Amino acid sequence: ESMSNLFQKISRAGLVLVLIGAALLWFSLGDAIISFKAPKSFDDVLEYGVAPGDHVKGSVPYLLDVYATLETWSENTKTHSVSNKKTSLQYYVLPAGDGYVGMAISSKNFSAANKLVDQTYDFLLDGGGIPTAELTADARVIVMEDELAQMFREDLQDYYGYTAADIEALGTPLLVEPRAFGTVQAFCGAGAAALVAGLAVLALHWRKVSRQLRQAAETSQRRGPDLDWEL
Repeated sequence: ESMSNLFQKISRAGLVLVLIGAALLWFSLGDAIISFKAPKSFDDVLEYGVAPGDHVKGSVPYLLDVYATLETWSENTKTHSVSNKKTSLQYYVLPAGDGYVGMAISSKNFSAANKLVDQTYDFLLDGGGIPTAELTADARVIVMEDELAQMFREDLQDYYGYTAADIEALGTPLLVEPRAFGTVQAFCGAGAAALVAGLAVLALHWRKVSRQLRQAAETSQRRGPDLDWEL
């Protein structure tokens, strides 16, 4: 089978749909699977800890210090000017089981998170009441990136009295990261639909063109070769 015939059989529209669907699934499928897991409460996290791939949802009862921040800015390539930096994420220390994990908090929840930190320390150190600040999250649990993990370990060693051996015993640092699971599920559904539609288009186009090429070949064979008689 010639390459030209092969390319004729492949639908460009179908191929584009397959690529779009595969890309959407690549970015969303893992989180979509987590979103359908039965969620742990943050009370469960406090008592038993967490593992990578867990789904955590509910009100956060206690929260400790910020150990890292993520700043964002934009740059104008024409003027080479840079906008003012904005803190888009803060990473807090969250009690979990026998140790601690990180928790990412977006800028819209900074106020609630900082209020909860103050109330947590008031409760732990000054005999204040149980924290009442409202901070809720619907989150996944992932392994921290290396740079973030290093800052987390340093914070535990500098401010929580952990030795290098203690930190090693904690294992790989984990991060509780809120996600917009409704959006994730929508992207996953769209990706699956695009993938199925693309495969269907490819299959139908392949069959249609294959049939046309076969019919053309049969017609050519029945007609026979053109003969040029010279007298």
